[in-house]
Amino acid sequence: MIKSSLIKGLEELNKDDIYSLMLFVLYKLKDIKEYSTLSELVYILDKESLFNFLNYYGGLTIKVPTMSELKTICYALIVYQQVTYENNNLDDVLNNLTLEDVSRKDLKEAYCKLTEVLSNYEFQRK
Repeated sequence: MIKSSLIKGLEELNKDDIYSLMLFVLYKLKDIKEYSTLSELVYILDKESLFNFLNYYGGLTIKVPTMSELKTICYALIVYQQVTYENNNLDDVLNNLTLEDVSRKDLKEAYCKLTEVLSNYEFQRK
């Protein structure tokens, strides 16, 4: 009886659920805490994107930034543009920005780091 309900339950799983189950079993098999959230990826990424992600990052440990951290860098790019290309004063630009989920201190640090990165590295599209 229990076995047949288990089989029925497995048969009702869709493709995403099966990949999620596989990743969860992998987490339990390897007992690596960083794997604990991987089973949710299948609900965010399509199959091809998931496989690309695994092929590219397989075996690596990465930390995913928050949206707030990404917003900070986005604002830093805006500040960089206004200071570097529009010749505005940094303090004026920082004071005139309406910030969402970003502190001015973090923004100024990000702007300084962005300026350093852009002056020390060449970025070319592959």
